[in-house]
Amino acid sequence: MELTLSDAIADYIEQRKKTKLEPLQKARDKLLENSDDPTQRSIATAQYNEAAAPIESAFNPENWLTDAAKRAKQISLATHAAKFTHSDAKASSMLVTDTHIGSCGYITTASLSNKAIDAVGNAAALDVAKLLKITVNNESLITQLQDKHIDALKAFTSDEALLSEWQGGFEKALGDEKLSGHTLTKQLYYPVNSDAMSEPHYHLLCPLFSSSLAHELHTQVTKTRFGEAKEIRDARKKGHFHPELAESFPATAVQNFGGSKPQNISQLNSERYGQSFLLNSAPPTYQAQSKPPLTSQSVLNREFNFKTSAFIREFKAFLAGLTAQDRNFKTRYKRDYVFVQPLIDCLFNHAVQIQSLTEHAGWSNNQNCQMKHQHALWLDVNNPNQSFQSEREKGDWLEVVAHDFSLWLLRKLENKQLYLLGDAEQKYFKKLCLHELKSFERHTQKLGEY
Repeated sequence: MELTLSDAIADYIEQRKKTKLEPLQKARDKLLENSDDPTQRSIATAQYNEAAAPIESAFNPENWLTDAAKRAKQISLATHAAKFTHSDAKASSMLVTDTHIGSCGYITTASLSNKAIDAVGNAAALDVAKLLKITVNNESLITQLQDKHIDALKAFTSDEALLSEWQGGFEKALGDEKLSGHTLTKQLYYPVNSDAMSEPHYHLLCPLFSSSLAHELHTQVTKTRFGEAKEIRDARKKGHFHPELAESFPATAVQNFGGSKPQNISQLNSERYGQSFLLNSAPPTYQAQSKPPLTSQSVLNREFNFKTSAFIREFKAFLAGLTAQDRNFKTRYKRDYVFVQPLIDCLFNHAVQIQSLTEHAGWSNNQNCQMKHQHALWLDVNNPNQSFQSEREKGDWLEVVAHDFSLWLLRKLENKQLYLLGDAEQKYFKKLCLHELKSFERHTQKLGEY
């Protein structure tokens, strides 16, 4: 025989009664096991019957439903609960049961076909919420109350007045009679109409926290981490086949609500042990794709300037702090090996990245290439053009690259208020760069040497 909603409600009340009677039954059974005295056994049974009588009466379906209907006003069924924003928020929670999957491309509470209904209010009355949420064949007391009837409760009484009392009591759990907001919900409304004569309209930028959506996310994430999903992950780690698809939610965070008493926030929050998962919303990380510098006029381009900015800043600070007493070998050594040499190394590292673009070999032959020819001879080392390689082997471009580097460095270090750099420094920087550049070129793999 198919289970009906009335049967499920009766089973729920019976289970709650058994939970209340269980401690009394254990105490009675313990006395009966430890005594063979008929008098003692009779007393134990009588004590149990006396203590169990008010519980049996209270959990008579008609009595319990009457009491539950009176207590229903202490809770509010909701999909959006105010206390998730702030535990002291006195705003009304909202129950949204409509389902609408639009084409906006966003997942919202309305997108859920089966919403988990939450309950907020007096934690002692959450048993009433569980009663209202019992669902059989997609029907519950909540849906019946919204349709203005409680046919499932007719199995427990034939008194129409009592049924009307139950219906009126349970309807109070569907939402507050008077809706109200509160500053602690931190809702932000943005005006959207510019006509001062018309009724104001607003966009709600900060809506109430959707416990139903959070519960669905918690369910889906948990499902991918336990049960059969664990077997799928273990098979994947071991390199074994598994017929099911491996699903995962990487880089999730956990937000806790309610501290040690999650039931003070809501019923579903208590079922989640106060946890709510947050999906990773960090912006994507991009790995720069190396491309030939077709639009750059020099190897000393914007990218190189960015890479050397910290070195230049430290070099300028060093020069600004020099005094007449610093004209010695120690200072010159520090200048060459602590500041100039790292800049030259940075230049070579930058060049290697461009020379390594073997899949773009010959990029300097492109008619849109703006690179200075001598710099292109250095960087497009794998150019298959024979005349290009012949010109490259002559090495005349070495002087030009070193000269351009020295001029670039002199321009970057310029500070006429604190020190002056001139032709002597430029020639020295060129000398250092040219010496290192010749050594670098001797160790560079040429076309056909791979």
